Amino acid sequence: MQDTPPSAPAAAATDGRLARRMRLACWVLGWERLWPLLVPPLGLAGLFLALALLDVLPLLPGWLHLGVLAAFAAALAALGRRAAARFAWPRPDEAARRLERDSGLSHRPLAALADSLAGGVVDPVAAALWQAHRGRMALLAESLRLNWPSPGMAGRDPLGLRAAVLLLLVIAVVIGGADASRHLLRAVTPAVGLPGFAAQAEVWITPPAYTGLPPFLLHAGQGGARGRAKPVVVPAGSKVLAALTGGWGGAELVVDGEATRFQRQPGGSQLIEARLDRGRRLAVHQMFHDVAAWPIEVVADALPSIEFSRPPEAGERGRLQVSVDGSDDYGIAKAWVEIRRIDLAGPSLTMALPLPGPHPRSVHATSWHDLTASPWAGLPVSIRPMAEDTDGQVAGGAALTITLPERTFTNPVARALVEQRKLVTEDAANAPQAAAVVAGIAADPSLFGGDPATFLALALAEQDLRRGSLDLPEIQSLLWNAALRIEEGALGAARRGVDGARAALDKALASGAPAPEIQRLLDAYRAAVQRMIQELAAKAGPPQGAAAPGDRVVGADELKAMLDRMAGLAQSGARDALRQMLDQMSQLMADLSAASRQGADPAAQKALEGMRGLARRQQELLDRSFRQGQQPGPAAPQPDAGSRAAAGEQRALRHGLEDLIRKLPANDDLGQAAEAMGEAEEALGHGAWSQAADAQGVAVQDLQDGIRQAEEQMAARGTGAVPRDPFGHPLNGRIFGDDGTTRIPNRAEIQRSRQILDELRRREGQWRRPQPEREYLRRLLEQF
Repeated sequence: MQDTPPSAPAAAATDGRLARRMRLACWVLGWERLWPLLVPPLGLAGLFLALALLDVLPLLPGWLHLGVLAAFAAALAALGRRAAARFAWPRPDEAARRLERDSGLSHRPLAALADSLAGGVVDPVAAALWQAHRGRMALLAESLRLNWPSPGMAGRDPLGLRAAVLLLLVIAVVIGGADASRHLLRAVTPAVGLPGFAAQAEVWITPPAYTGLPPFLLHAGQGGARGRAKPVVVPAGSKVLAALTGGWGGAELVVDGEATRFQRQPGGSQLIEARLDRGRRLAVHQMFHDVAAWPIEVVADALPSIEFSRPPEAGERGRLQVSVDGSDDYGIAKAWVEIRRIDLAGPSLTMALPLPGPHPRSVHATSWHDLTASPWAGLPVSIRPMAEDTDGQVAGGAALTITLPERTFTNPVARALVEQRKLVTEDAANAPQAAAVVAGIAADPSLFGGDPATFLALALAEQDLRRGSLDLPEIQSLLWNAALRIEEGALGAARRGVDGARAALDKALASGAPAPEIQRLLDAYRAAVQRMIQELAAKAGPPQGAAAPGDRVVGADELKAMLDRMAGLAQSGARDALRQMLDQMSQLMADLSAASRQGADPAAQKALEGMRGLARRQQELLDRSFRQGQQPGPAAPQPDAGSRAAAGEQRALRHGLEDLIRKLPANDDLGQAAEAMGEAEEALGHGAWSQAADAQGVAVQDLQDGIRQAEEQMAARGTGAVPRDPFGHPLNGRIFGDDGTTRIPNRAEIQRSRQILDELRRREGQWRRPQPEREYLRRLLEQF
């Protein structure tokens, strides 16, 4: 026998089953030869893909990034060429040998099946033996099997580098898979500009007007495509102005993947203007790479915050003291309090609060407000602080329930007019009765000193009250002004003039008004103060006794010097010091007003103030008892913890009243108020809220009557005090003067400020100076 050529086994294998096994063996051998050749280029490609997904390559300098890309490309090309040169498809005889080896067959049965007798002579015996041999080989071929491919990578890669590359690729997919397209694009587009055509981007951020912040330029050091810097804080609504010069192709402004194309400009540059309301990454993109990029943080404008720093409280002449604390990220434009009736639904009353300057970011302000003319004076109300920021956002603080202070009139005629005003406000049906009372007062000029202004107000009020349709606000204003005129005369109008001029001056100082406007308002304030001093002098009459050697007397010359000093502060731009002197002047005006009322004994005056506070607390306890009495409960009163606590509060108020009565002149109304408090305490001890409310109502009325009676007695008696006013009359308030807690510039400092201002004005007028310097001096002088 002789062997057939290498292609003979495939040609001789006519059995279909054997042919399929032969083809499968060829594929197994081909895979075992191909896979070891593919692992190096696939591993290199996997490494590049992992680095791209992790966004590592853009961190390199542009030239190094380009070199790495070239190295990867060259290595992949070399490995690909090596694989193509070394790979050969298996021959049929190699497939047969693989089948025989995997099946554990010896003597090469597949080759025997493909062989033939030599010589072509057919001997019967030899032919029989040959057929028997082929049959035995065919039986062996029936048990052919093929093992799984085994490329032998463990021997070729003993360190397991292929597994490390696969693990790195899995990690990269988990981390950067969400932004795979952008990372892959950045990996294959190195930021390398062509010589002479390097792109340069300039990006300006202009914050919204409400922030008061200037525009700023984004620098490469603030972030960038390759940086890990802290995000640039950008207020929401900011405008982006980006300019690009150089480079190739059109550019785009990209914010979190959303692109907007630049506009071509004459000269070859590109420009774009956009608005930023959201986003975390800002980039200028051109020709497959980012020219510049920054991480950003768009911050929305926060709501302002404002709260009462302490509960509002009543002060001298029934004015309301309001203290608030507020803040905002970009400044508070205005602040006010909103007042609403508790027992009635309807419109609210707003009261503006002064700010310490234009758009302050933090506010700690205390102000006085005269609400005694309001028809709600003496009634429980809800008061809430409100603030609006520079962006128009409004927010409010927690609301408090208080009783609005009510002015106490000592003149019985003025008190009667105020009572009729309140009756008409509560019910329009009381208008005829009020008209009759007003007509009776107007008919007797001796009741109001024959003042023509008061008579005219009374006549107009009577006419309005007799009309079919009431103009309630006009009636309220006429009756109130008439009552004030009767109570205080021309002094009241002068005092209100001072308060109005001071309010206008405070508003101008807070809003940063120019110096001429401040000077004009200060002149008006000075005229109002002088008018008030004249009215005080006219009302006070001659001094009562000479001043003692240790008395502190504030003369008219010192008042004039103080007003002149305030004018100097206004001219020099020392506005904080001007505010401090205005506060001192307001305190002095209050002291002069107290002295003009002949000054009560300090102990009695303090007791009267305590009586007013006690009356307010009694009113609050009455409101609580009334609300509790309106709630459903058992038929028979039952004492509980709440009623016992209220009884304890009522007991404390009664003891406080008894202590204050000892410090005041004899007063029947106050004694009756103490008896009513005792009845209310007993009722609360039994849980009878409604009965307690009735007794507390009587106590409140008796307290108000007793306070008016005490004021009349003290005004009639009048005792001296050591401090004296400019007219030689005693002062009941603190002595005017600097107590060391404020810093007021002295005359030398004011003179120095004026010299500096004159020098600034001289330099600003020198046209030879550089224009930027003159512009700076002009802006500086605008503040003064």
